[in-house]
Amino acid sequence: MPKRPKPKPHYPLSDVKKLIRAGKVDINSNATSRAWDDFNWKSADIKKCLLKLNDKYHSDDRKNNHFHKTEEHTRFPNTKMDYYKCKDIMEGMSVYMHFYIHPSSGKVIVSSFKEL
Repeated sequence: MPKRPKPKPHYPLSDVKKLIRAGKVDINSNATSRAWDDFNWKSADIKKCLLKLNDKYHSDDRKNNHFHKTEEHTRFPNTKMDYYKCKDIMEGMSVYMHFYIHPSSGKVIVSSFKEL
């Protein structure tokens, strides 16, 4: 039986990080609130964390790899949402997050950001 290819993020992280560095990122209020409640992190910390992501498949090495899965966005047809699980990514914290690139604005939208 042939090996199934490993999942890859829908959005290349190089593109996502370029958008973040250019300030083209919005963080949903629930993600900001949860990041504050779970880690005492502000928006700047969330962005800093996003820039540390790698696109290696999480299940292959749960301690060092971050990418978890891609799913269809529930509110935007033909839009994908990338999910990440990150152990000890920043300040010893482990984060579960998901984001997408908005189809019309082209901004990275962080939908969820919470403790793993």
